[in-house]
Amino acid sequence: MDRRDQELLDKQLGRIVPSLRNDGVLMLTVTAIFIAGVTLGGALFANEGEAPAQMASIAAPASHYPLP
Repeated sequence: MDRRDQELLDKQLGRIVPSLRNDGVLMLTVTAIFIAGVTLGGALFANEGEAPAQMASIAAPASHYPLP
């Protein structure tokens, strides 16, 4: 690439204006959409009138598991 080619390339790329990036607004938008989705999901799939689910947890000491 010689000097003339470089000047032509600079002239062509000079017309392209890079868009301004505002990462703060993007992160705020993503966070707002996430919170809205969690809220909407909680409202749509709430256990209305049902008893809360109970989970049983049976813990056995490590000595009850055979060694390989």
